[in-house]
Amino acid sequence: MDDEDALYDAFTSRHLWKSSTFFDDPSGYDSSLFAPLQLDVPLIKLDHPYAPKGSLETALQLPDIDTFEFGPLPELESLDESSLSIDTLPPETEDDIWQIAFELGPANKDIEFFTWEAFDDREYKEPPTPYITESGPQPFDAALARDDATLAAGRIVKANVLLESLYNLGLGRSSILFSFNSKLRTFEPTVRNGRASGTSLGTTQSLMNQFIFTGNTFLYLRSFVERTVSSASSIPAMVALATCVSSILSTFEDHLGRHSREATSLLQLQRLFARPRDILTHVARLVDVVKFAKTNEQLSSILHHRLLEIEEGDAYVRQLSAEILRRVAKPTLELLGEWIGTQQVQQTIPIEDRGSFVAVDDTSDTQGSPEYHYSSEMMPRFITLEDGNTIFETGNSLRFLKTHHPEHPLSCLGKFGVKPPELDWQFGWQDIEVIASKAKRYEEELRAAILHFTANSDHPSESYLQVVDCSIPGPHMDSVTPASNFKQYIEESAQLFDQEPRPAFNDIPDELQIVTAQLLSKNSAEDVSTVNNFSPPISMTSALSLRPLLAAQAKLVNATTLRLFFRSHGLRMHLFLQRQYHLLGDGVFSSRLASALFDPDRESAERHKGQMRSGVHMGLQLGSRSSWPPASSELRLALMGVLSESYYSSSLYYSTQRSKGKSADDPQYRREKDELPGQLNFAIRQLTEPEMEKVMDPDSLYALDFLRLQYVPPSPLNHVFTSATLEKYDHIFKFLLRLLRMLFVVAHLPRDYSETESYHFRMEAHHFVMALSSYVFQTGIADHWSTFDSLLTTTEALLAAEDAVAELGTRVTKGLASLRDGHEMCLDSIMFSLLLRKRQKKVMALLEEIFGLILRFAKLQNGREDTEAEATAHGDGKELYAMLKGKIRVFVSVCRGLTGKKGYGKGKGTAEENTLERLSVLLEMNGYFSG
Repeated sequence: MDDEDALYDAFTSRHLWKSSTFFDDPSGYDSSLFAPLQLDVPLIKLDHPYAPKGSLETALQLPDIDTFEFGPLPELESLDESSLSIDTLPPETEDDIWQIAFELGPANKDIEFFTWEAFDDREYKEPPTPYITESGPQPFDAALARDDATLAAGRIVKANVLLESLYNLGLGRSSILFSFNSKLRTFEPTVRNGRASGTSLGTTQSLMNQFIFTGNTFLYLRSFVERTVSSASSIPAMVALATCVSSILSTFEDHLGRHSREATSLLQLQRLFARPRDILTHVARLVDVVKFAKTNEQLSSILHHRLLEIEEGDAYVRQLSAEILRRVAKPTLELLGEWIGTQQVQQTIPIEDRGSFVAVDDTSDTQGSPEYHYSSEMMPRFITLEDGNTIFETGNSLRFLKTHHPEHPLSCLGKFGVKPPELDWQFGWQDIEVIASKAKRYEEELRAAILHFTANSDHPSESYLQVVDCSIPGPHMDSVTPASNFKQYIEESAQLFDQEPRPAFNDIPDELQIVTAQLLSKNSAEDVSTVNNFSPPISMTSALSLRPLLAAQAKLVNATTLRLFFRSHGLRMHLFLQRQYHLLGDGVFSSRLASALFDPDRESAERHKGQMRSGVHMGLQLGSRSSWPPASSELRLALMGVLSESYYSSSLYYSTQRSKGKSADDPQYRREKDELPGQLNFAIRQLTEPEMEKVMDPDSLYALDFLRLQYVPPSPLNHVFTSATLEKYDHIFKFLLRLLRMLFVVAHLPRDYSETESYHFRMEAHHFVMALSSYVFQTGIADHWSTFDSLLTTTEALLAAEDAVAELGTRVTKGLASLRDGHEMCLDSIMFSLLLRKRQKKVMALLEEIFGLILRFAKLQNGREDTEAEATAHGDGKELYAMLKGKIRVFVSVCRGLTGKKGYGKGKGTAEENTLERLSVLLEMNGYFSG
């Protein structure tokens, strides 16, 4: 057949090379690929009434650019009037085209589609599909059985048996097809090569491994719960975690049980267990990281750290972890509540014996109430440093109130009808605002109770006397059952015990179960954006949740404690007692003490054979005797009456008596002379063997280092006068006692000398000691103590201002911690100015060498050199003067260097203000030593 006459086959490609009959012959064009464009408008044949008829310039009528000018613009219509009328009818509601399409159904639904074969032959039948995956499970199983030699086909298991076994496996239960191997601690299939019909052996085993992992995790968590609950050594936080895990597992079982009938295939069962497997894996990891925790605080801190790591992850998993953390932290928050007084103490073991953040200082010499100190490393990490200090100080002050003022509302909240909220940890803004409102309401109720109690402290209200004693522990503190209704109360209690216990799920749903159920629901992926969509960062939630109640309790405890310390326990009097004696602020005491220790004209208290001691105006005569140290009887005779006579003749004592309304003729006034406040008395300091050897020499600077002032702060003043504070007072007193000896020595040096160097020695030594003492007492002690005194005065003024307007905790919010810190800062600044800090040890050693040279010179002038060898070793006046001048020159240069040293001292108003510049000026104003 000729190709020209042949019919074209639509499905052949033999004629694709031929051109189309509708294609123009390119030879008719010029030498161009396309026909030339006709740009002249009149030549364009357009069948349109508005098409231009003339040339382009005439049609467009373009103006001349050189002569064109803009004319006036036409005025626009006014824009004030609205173009929209309020009478305009609203547009008619359009029909919903999507609803109409849904009702009509698919387009052309009655059209029947045919194949080419059916189009030619109406009786044609479609053959079975050649693809094995579309033929059902039987051909696939047959193909696997045929290729068993190449790929293991496995044994087909009934579908319903496999589904039921996998379901039980996912819940950690043994079944027909799976059993638990106790040695390997994992589930194993009883049919090694079992598989589902229509799937390969590898696919079925992969699915089985997923369910084995889920079942092992389920069983591991269930074992953790049973082991933790049954163990007597489990900490409360671990028990709380086990309870949370048990609640999650029970919710899983309930959810999977209700949806198990919906899973009719392996894929549906896999999808049903997908979400629980992820949650179980997350919970199992939480259990793994905390299983070695030893304390409640450590466990909750670890969970808090894990929660911070998943903060940006799945919202529901974050919410579930937050709820677990809230429950696990409950024992820790209960402990904090017991310490600050917002929760009834439930345990007989004191808090300091539970291994918590509170410890007792065993080195304290105080009597009465123990001295607590804060172990910050035991505080959970989700508690900020500021909140931790507030918690400890509030509880420490509250112990004082419960010990010395048990009738106060803060000591017994239930007695006054005040019910404090519990410390709670929430993670949403709304819940945090609820906590803040509860704390505010509690603060107002407690403030009103304290003000009412203070106003009626002398005449207690009868309503308070009718309430049960607050010392009775238990949940019945806030409600009292009258005796007349006791029978009815017993009958109601019996009826309550006779009732059947209600199932847990019939009660108000547990929040953890609600979160778990939402996490397992089908719409969890859709609702993920609505969970905690407006909540603070997790790192801030603990402070936002706990701080309102902590601040309210601390505010009222601090205001109450300061009032009682100032007005009932004489805090200011005891502070100025230390200023008067430990810091030698009383001139009468300093004069009498120096005379009793150093005056050679006094009668010696030393025992001599055949001589009777009078016991009146006796002294130790240090510097004029060779035997040393003195006996205890000598100390008693020499120092007897020095403290008592100084105290009972001081203005501090008379001001104290006037504040009590007593006079000098009162018999009680005389009886109080028997004992000084705080049992103030002279005592012997505990010394080491090297220190005892130095004390044995009466001419050494360390001869009086054994003498100390003993002061035992009466309870509860030990909260301010801590053992560390008393050690600082003792250290300062030992230095001042040395300085007092040097003042006495330079004041009693001879004035006439045969050698010019000895005369110069006396003048320069006198100048050095007097300038140093002036700096010590005026700058080193008085200035810093004046700053601390202004703090006390300001605090008392603020307390008085609150009392004048019947307020509490509005102007004074800081408590004993502020006074204790201010007190310690004052002593630290004094020690720094007196060169008594550890880093100033070398400077103090240089100062002690200067003091030693002065004492050696005094011994030489008194003619007390025992042997010629000793006199040669000590040197004469010329050598001593050369050594003294060199030492003083070095000391002055060191002080001048420390004055300009960067970072030495922190500036004015701090604990370490560098005041050595004043000492340098006092020692050398004319450049004598530097020249």
